[in-house]
Amino acid sequence: MRLILFIFCFCTLWGTFGCSSLKPQHFEPSRPELTPENFFVGHTKSSGVIETHGGKPSAQTITETYGTMKNDTIYIEQDLTTEGKKNHRSWKMYQTDAHHVSATASDIAGIAHGQLYGNYFTWTFTLKLSSHGLVRRVRMTQEMYLQPGGQTMIIRSVLRKFGIIVAQITEEFQKVK
Repeated sequence: MRLILFIFCFCTLWGTFGCSSLKPQHFEPSRPELTPENFFVGHTKSSGVIETHGGKPSAQTITETYGTMKNDTIYIEQDLTTEGKKNHRSWKMYQTDAHHVSATASDIAGIAHGQLYGNYFTWTFTLKLSSHGLVRRVRMTQEMYLQPGGQTMIIRSVLRKFGIIVAQITEEFQKVK
């Protein structure tokens, strides 16, 4: 009898909590509201850590970003430095409607597609790697959270190959005045 009760309770809890996950729409009431032109236009800096697939820190990364707005497109020039290696990325970002953003970049295959709700922004794209190893492209998902005051954003990136996590990045972006 106890075993049956345990299984019933476990299955009930699993069904309630095990499959539930937040969707971008759940962030709709979150403030401050993240609008791409307010955060990405202008000068931002970031610092962060790259972790292995198992979560072990493997490298530090910093960026320096400058964004401008022309018509309805945000143009972003981004300099990335990871363990002394420098890389440059050029973005073109535009909102397709109130909750959807698309972008292209110099090291992205195809188009990045994202969703924007409240203080939350997420998108996924295929990142072309500059290495000459076997892995030349990975699928990158970024989740961004604008913090109170609107000057800081936390970004969590997960890189996958064949659905398997190969690296993770946590960064803090700051607006520069």
